[in-house]
Amino acid sequence: MLKNLIWNFDGTLFDTYPFMVTAFGKALQAQKISEFEIDPDAIYEQMRVHSVGSAITKYSARFGIDKDKLLSDYKSFEQDEVELAKPFVGVKSNLQKIIDNGGQNALLTHRNQQALSLLKKYDLKRFFTGFVTSDNQLKRKPDPESLNYLIHKLDLNRSKTAMIGDRELDMTAGNNASVKTILFDPDYLIETNNADFVIHDYQKLMTDI
Repeated sequence: MLKNLIWNFDGTLFDTYPFMVTAFGKALQAQKISEFEIDPDAIYEQMRVHSVGSAITKYSARFGIDKDKLLSDYKSFEQDEVELAKPFVGVKSNLQKIIDNGGQNALLTHRNQQALSLLKKYDLKRFFTGFVTSDNQLKRKPDPESLNYLIHKLDLNRSKTAMIGDRELDMTAGNNASVKTILFDPDYLIETNNADFVIHDYQKLMTDI
């Protein structure tokens, strides 16, 4: 039985992607791209299935704009937009269930301290015993360094621990660290053979695993 969960942040704990897409659209418009040329659904899918970095590369090439400037503009808009994000329905109750079952929750995100600020804002930070953000300067997923760091720091049993995330790289990171993997795929966008469990909402998380 799984006891501990190591949570990704964007698209897993918090529904941040819609706000990231808005920030991306504003960044494109700052580069004089008409809003009528911007497809939010396509941008969302690019970010969800791949990454923000891949969206920067794809759309800078498509519109013939400077990649570094697009990234800089995106970051300038993203901070304020993501501040509006909320946790997915069911997150809090599942964090509590992990604690009630004698387990631990940990955070592993490529985002900076804003992730901790949002957890605190929604009274969720108290459910976590360990955190890795971009400020830790560990190798990025799918490298297992950050997962191994949390596992050793919190003395987690690998056989009773799972990485939960919304993208393929989260699953690969979990596999590389020899823990179980849970794909959270609310919009059925991700195709993977690397996940031990796949869920589409949090209603049955603790019963399905």
